Amino acid sequence: MNLTSKGVFKDVSFKLYEGEILGIAGLVGSGRSELARAIFGVDRYDSGEIRIDGAAADISSVEDAMARGIGLLPESRHLEGLVLKHSVGQNMTLPILEEFSIAGLVDRKKCNGVVREKIRQLDIKPGEPAKIVNDLSGGNQQKVMMAKWMLTEPRILIVDEPTAGVDIRAKSEIHRLIKRLAQSGVAVIMISSEMPELLAHSDRIMIMNRGRILGIFEGATQEMIMSLIMDDMMRNGKSAEHIKDN
Repeated sequence: MNLTSKGVFKDVSFKLYEGEILGIAGLVGSGRSELARAIFGVDRYDSGEIRIDGAAADISSVEDAMARGIGLLPESRHLEGLVLKHSVGQNMTLPILEEFSIAGLVDRKKCNGVVREKIRQLDIKPGEPAKIVNDLSGGNQQKVMMAKWMLTEPRILIVDEPTAGVDIRAKSEIHRLIKRLAQSGVAVIMISSEMPELLAHSDRIMIMNRGRILGIFEGATQEMIMSLIMDDMMRNGKSAEHIKDN
């Protein structure tokens, strides 16, 4: 509630419900990705609080966020989401490796069994846990990232540009995965620059501009979204890039 990061976003408050997909629309620089990073504990925020099940959640690190059941599929899979020189299996199990470890030794058989099952479920090709992630297509790399966070069994999953740089078939598969997660009870926040993606797959859409929320709507249209953003830019100056504190 009232999350603020000076110069980035201000007084951001919204509710997220179990089993819904909340889309976030906005132009580049609107604060969408920065908000996601703050919720996931990558970046610190200056004031406000995050509440889960009605109780304040102190999230000051990625570890705090993960302990609360939050996952983040970042905008850049190459820079933040994957270790490209590592294998499919290593990437998938990185957040949960402790679950396969006894006295510091990893149970490789158990680990590979879990990885192979996720490869099968998500139809990742080629279907080999030892395959180096950098050798996969963009769509299969994205599915490896999805599998990594699915294995953590998140309560809240933030997906930032989930289908950027993938082909049409992979887009459709990723959309089905996100829908399946929501149907299983996961609360999903989906950030996308592709308006048709947001309109087709979100239960509600939150519109952001200049680090502020302009509104949250069911049944939003592209015309409504762009009109709100343009009106806000006109009211505050087209060249406004930073938030002015009152």
